[in-house]
Amino acid sequence: MDLSSTEPDFDYLFTNVMCLHHVFLKEAYAWFDRLRATRRRIIAEGYGAEAKCCTLFAKTGAGKSKIVKSYVSGPVVDYCYDQKLFTRDTPRDVVAALQRKVMYVSVSGTATLMSLLEDLLRAFGDPRPQRGNLGSKKERILNYIREFGTELLIFDEMNHLKIGSSNASMRSEATRVHNTLKDFLLGGCPIIFAGTEEAETKVFSDLQIRDRCVKQLFLGPLLSGNAKHYESYKEFCGLLGLELKRLGIFPDRSNFLHPRTVAALFEASGKYYGHTANIIAEASRLAYEEGVTKVEWDHLSRAADEYTVFNRLCRDNPFTRGRPASEAETKSAEAAIHA
Repeated sequence: MDLSSTEPDFDYLFTNVMCLHHVFLKEAYAWFDRLRATRRRIIAEGYGAEAKCCTLFAKTGAGKSKIVKSYVSGPVVDYCYDQKLFTRDTPRDVVAALQRKVMYVSVSGTATLMSLLEDLLRAFGDPRPQRGNLGSKKERILNYIREFGTELLIFDEMNHLKIGSSNASMRSEATRVHNTLKDFLLGGCPIIFAGTEEAETKVFSDLQIRDRCVKQLFLGPLLSGNAKHYESYKEFCGLLGLELKRLGIFPDRSNFLHPRTVAALFEASGKYYGHTANIIAEASRLAYEEGVTKVEWDHLSRAADEYTVFNRLCRDNPFTRGRPASEAETKSAEAAIHA
């Protein structure tokens, strides 16, 4: 393979370009759509009606942000085109940035209620998000939600909220944060809360928010003995190999469907889609630098040496335990996934 051209930015491609629709991503999209449909009904006829929330909590690297960001850049942009909110010749990234139907906010590090409101005001395009006190900031946000007919708020990285301490002032801050989030729900605007397990503790420490959660979306870890999980994961691996060829990165399809490969990736990734993509991104870079036509077992093994071991996703590198020497051992490796 000719390496004279500029090497692909594998980190960018895997993070911002590729979006494979595995079963749990599709389920998340369906619930986002469901909340938005209810919101549209509330806008049309449900004066005083309340909204619900969903959560997407999982470990770092599981693929949470990928799901919520891809929803905005995919189905939400398509909806804006269909509703003629933007002309079809408006670039998708421009529509994603300017639309106000689904508001995505990545919560700032060690966020307080003040910074949370300012993050949301920035997302709405408020010219002076720092202006005003808490009350006026919240009122401006509620006005934006009404003005634009906002259908869904997505708060990502909720683990960054500076609440949860036993300190009296922090308890007071937590109460203010939870009350404000409840005000959005009571005002009829649904919310998606995303973040790590720490975020789950912070969000659900308020029982009234917990009571308004209609779905805790699942993203992993996948279960070894669950056939649905295994088939979805196997399909995901196969599609990654096809995608590397479709994007023109490699001339040949990388075969990640062999039972031995699926089993090793499953374990090396800690049983998460996001970590799997990161391992294959690193393996792709190694293969590309070698000038070969596809990603092979050795590249995956070296990538796991770097990524899996560093992130402590399993005790050792499953790619270096030796290849099965017979058909019986191959079947045994596949069976290990279902164990």
